[in-house]
Amino acid sequence: MIYELLAYNTDCRFPSDIRYRDYTASKKKAEKFEQIPKIQFSDSGHGIVFISREHRGRRKPIVWTVRNHVRKYI
Repeated sequence: MIYELLAYNTDCRFPSDIRYRDYTASKKKAEKFEQIPKIQFSDSGHGIVFISREHRGRRKPIVWTVRNHVRKYI
């Protein structure tokens, strides 16, 4: 099974604002990814949340905008 790791902006005005996307076959890594704390924006109340989900089909491009933050926790 392949997992898609996603971090996205919670501001509904930008539904496609993906800050991190990667793929893994490791269930353990996917579980750790979901435990990364939300990055909170102080000015708007929005932030970046981290989720993992099962992936099927064609892969989308890798995005590593918040890679350093992810590396601290995984």
